[in-house]
Amino acid sequence: MTPSSLYASASLSSSVFILSSKSPSFITAAHKKQRKEKKNYLYNGRPLRASLPDDDKDIPIRFESIQDRIVVAVVERNKRRMPRSTVNAYSAASAASSGGYYVASSAAAMSSEDEKKLYTLTLAACLSMLAFGAACGCIAGALVYVEFGTPSATVFLSSEIKGAIVAALPLGAATACLAIGSKTVSERFGRRDIFRFANALYLASAALASLSNSYTILIVARFMSGLACGCSTAITTVFISECVPAKTRGKYTSLSPLFGTVGLMYAFVMSLVIASIFGVANLDATAAVSVTGEASSSLVWRLMLLVPILPCLAQEYVFRYMPGACPESPRWLASRGRYQEARGIMKSLGQTLPSNSVASLATSDARPIEDAGFFGLFKSSKHIKATGVACGMNMLQQFCGINVIVYYAPKILNSLGYGKRESILLTVIVSMVQICFGTYLSQKIDVYGRKKMAMIGICGIISGCALLAFSYSTAAGSVSTGLIAILGILIFRVSFSLSLGPIPYVVSSEVFPKDARSSGVALATLVQWLCNVLVTFTFLSFVDTFGACNVFVAYTFVGVLALASVHYLLPETNQQKLEDN
Repeated sequence: MTPSSLYASASLSSSVFILSSKSPSFITAAHKKQRKEKKNYLYNGRPLRASLPDDDKDIPIRFESIQDRIVVAVVERNKRRMPRSTVNAYSAASAASSGGYYVASSAAAMSSEDEKKLYTLTLAACLSMLAFGAACGCIAGALVYVEFGTPSATVFLSSEIKGAIVAALPLGAATACLAIGSKTVSERFGRRDIFRFANALYLASAALASLSNSYTILIVARFMSGLACGCSTAITTVFISECVPAKTRGKYTSLSPLFGTVGLMYAFVMSLVIASIFGVANLDATAAVSVTGEASSSLVWRLMLLVPILPCLAQEYVFRYMPGACPESPRWLASRGRYQEARGIMKSLGQTLPSNSVASLATSDARPIEDAGFFGLFKSSKHIKATGVACGMNMLQQFCGINVIVYYAPKILNSLGYGKRESILLTVIVSMVQICFGTYLSQKIDVYGRKKMAMIGICGIISGCALLAFSYSTAAGSVSTGLIAILGILIFRVSFSLSLGPIPYVVSSEVFPKDARSSGVALATLVQWLCNVLVTFTFLSFVDTFGACNVFVAYTFVGVLALASVHYLLPETNQQKLEDN
């Protein structure tokens, strides 16, 4: 098919035009009936906006720095687009006639092969979040087991010590986010380097925790595990958002917190298996179980703390033996001046970058940049607004009480009359239900938008907290308080997967300009972990002082505050390009 015949065919559809810098084509009067409004001409996936007048003259469309023919897809609002097969036919012929310089347009849907590559990349990155969830969840089962027994370990079982063990992880995570947000770390080290450093910390902390012979060493090990968790949460959504197209970014980035939930369920299942094999006979016995390991059943909690190792080893296997499945972030490579590598990776992901010059590459959010650092986030109103939105969403995520439900769910159910093994089993079932709903809802985040999803989910969070408060109140009367608590936890966690679970991660990776994205996300995650420390460390003490009912009433009011904040302050970032910030 010749270029002229291609143009004739394309003109009939009014959707694709073959242009050449040597012999430019024209938009003729035949097309002017459909172009009174602004059209979006997509070059290299970026919009070139043009208002076309209503006269009858032919209007030449010219582009600078184009070496040969390119394909420009004309996207007309509210009009049916060309079938992908037709676009591909024109694209192939154009590429053949232009020496292979064809640049794919984002107007056409991605091929199934490209989507498979993006899913593979996302899943490989989310293995780090799987390890994060496992590290957070393994302590829940371990605490139920270690706290049991006790005359020889009275200090270990105090509310303050238990709170310190749990809070050590988010404190370590906050420290890691502080480091990642610094200009030195964000500029020097690639995303894969941070993933691998996190894996090393997960492995070392799990080994140290399982071998600890005092609660002090256990706290240090949990702090190290927190450092790894901070790396995972600060970098995973950033990495994914830098590799996937804007049109489906919400779908892919929302898998990150979902894998955190999968990691929690994995930890609970493994804890239940370990307890069933090694400790079920002793689970309700009266023999003392202390951190010194004097009783044989101390093997149970030590094995539970080794649970995060498997996801780390899986991700290391991908990095070492399947490097193409999870390459370095192309935007990070380009920001360091490594343009050829960035173009090659984007091409392999079905998102070809400009091939004609470094200058063109710079127009696609890939020019060398210097990260703003933490202090740079407060130098302009644009940065301050983005920082406020991201940090505010992450604060609300924690103050609604999610990690109280995560860390202390078995303990909550145990305090309401369920046995220790039953408490872990019920927590596993709730996690499985949450994952099923979360998997489905993650596909809808780009359909309904961030704001609408958040508001619907927060209403469920409010209901879940109210049910938990009711289950602890004397007003519960003859109603089975345990069933009410299970229903409250279930509604809370499913609603969280719809709203304050994924939305803060997704929005944080979208609202910041490119020169502040790494530092901004790290600061938002730092705020999240500091609030996590505050909530988890004070929960047991607050329960002892004010009662569990009043604590969950407070979380209910936080949910109301979150609903108002999202309604009035949260911007809609659905399908917004990263380079538009």
